[in-house]
Amino acid sequence: MSRPAPLASCRLLALSSAAFAETRDERFRRIDVDRDGVISHDEHSGNVEAEFRKLDTDGDGAVTVEDYAAELGRKTPGAPRVALLSVARCFFRIVDGNGDGKLSLAEMRSFEDRIFKWLAGSDGRMTLEESEQGPPPEVIPVPVCN
Repeated sequence: MSRPAPLASCRLLALSSAAFAETRDERFRRIDVDRDGVISHDEHSGNVEAEFRKLDTDGDGAVTVEDYAAELGRKTPGAPRVALLSVARCFFRIVDGNGDGKLSLAEMRSFEDRIFKWLAGSDGRMTLEESEQGPPPEVIPVPVCN
């Protein structure tokens, strides 16, 4: 399955801040809490909540573009701040459902759930192989980012 280039690069940089600290295999194994070789929706949901809490450093229930860029910077030392902010803004165009410039847990969960449901398919359980696919634009729209 091919990925649209703009989404693939934005997704590579932004969809998960943990992606830079660990390989895809390591991330999959971390999320697969029961070690059965698949990620259930419950495991996925627990991971989304944990990642959101890590991004929401002040605990106010919202993640800002600056918060997200700071986390990306921790995961990619030496990356120019202007590039990190650009990637964060691009990510927010996709995820910030109400356009208020802040991500709530509900917005993050909605975004991540769309991806999970597409990847997991009808059985609701995502394999490592399924996790390596890039969702098409009808699942996650291709943002226009500068």
